[in-house]
Amino acid sequence: SATLGTWSDHRVTAAVIVTAVKRRISRKTGAEYARLTIEDFHGTAEAIVFPETWGRLSRVIVPDALLLLTGGYSARDRGEDRAPFIVEDAQELEELKTSGVIGVAIEWRAGEGPNADASRAVKALCAAHPGSAPLFVRWSDGNGSTAQLRARQMTVALDEDFLRALRQLMGQDRVHLVKAP
Repeated sequence: SATLGTWSDHRVTAAVIVTAVKRRISRKTGAEYARLTIEDFHGTAEAIVFPETWGRLSRVIVPDALLLLTGGYSARDRGEDRAPFIVEDAQELEELKTSGVIGVAIEWRAGEGPNADASRAVKALCAAHPGSAPLFVRWSDGNGSTAQLRARQMTVALDEDFLRALRQLMGQDRVHLVKAP
């Protein structure tokens, strides 16, 4: 699980990728809040953004955003395995997008490899969004064996339009932001 899963009585700040945002309405107050799925380089964690904070940060906390999140755990939940991280603040990490530290991985599984048209479409899409993020292709044989190749001649821009288009082409669960080795 993510670094955010290490218990702490102090405020924690961590660089994360937001992978899912679910807007919710509080039954008690009728105010909107959000539940997030976030990833850091150690794994995935759940986070919650309470109404007051969500009102302030909803423009920043969007899927595929690279953020520096600050927050902690409620005393009541501390020590529980799946307690959500409570977000108090979020800052955009523009410098991570251009540093080459974050890359894009496309995953193929055995028997579900790309046809020629899909391969061309992915190549064209990547070529249309040049940037500094490395591009990786991961192959899985379905039996636990995987290989990862880094595209030598191609780097891409980590912008939301590119990631959305790539996910539409490949499938939501086959495109991930990853730490470049």
